[in-house]
Amino acid sequence: MFILQLLKLVLFIAFIYMLYNLIRFLFGLGRALRERREAEEKRARQNIREDGRRFHPGNGRGRKETIELDRDQYKVE
Repeated sequence: MFILQLLKLVLFIAFIYMLYNLIRFLFGLGRALRERREAEEKRARQNIREDGRRFHPGNGRGRKETIELDRDQYKVE
């Protein structure tokens, strides 16, 4: 009888421990997915911001930034 109650207690503690680890794992997984999504969004914003910009070397003192346009984006004044 005493051994059965001790076994129940051990199994109950083991169940609580597994449940605790599962919850910790799920929160960690959610955090990792959120960080990955934020990194992808940041990379996408950076790509949009730099889209069309090309750097050409200047006269050795730095770089000149030029923006390349498509054929229908030119505006002649």
